[in-house]
Amino acid sequence: MRILVVGAGQVGAQVLRQLQKNPSLTIITCDPNEEPFAVQKGIISEVDIKESLTPLTLAYILAQAKPDLILLARASEDFGLGTAPGVDVMVDSLKRELGSISKVPLIEVARATG
Repeated sequence: MRILVVGAGQVGAQVLRQLQKNPSLTIITCDPNEEPFAVQKGIISEVDIKESLTPLTLAYILAQAKPDLILLARASEDFGLGTAPGVDVMVDSLKRELGSISKVPLIEVARATG
């Protein structure tokens, strides 16, 4: 199974650590940052696709990765939209839109709290 992990920050790093326990999985990473948290901590050596996943880039990224499943592991602040009031609502809408237009199952991974 090919799994695309979108986001290699702290949330993505937790997801990647767990997925790496199953050697039969093919893990593809997507993150616009040159050296995200998962690279800094040595969890992955590099990001496979250095793009930001948006409705406009979805088809391109799917063509590159050819995933069976997408795990969206990006925190709201990772979308680079700032901290203005209402940004969280916009990010939630963006995530819902990605899920509705994706031809591949897309699951949002929530950040653990506490």
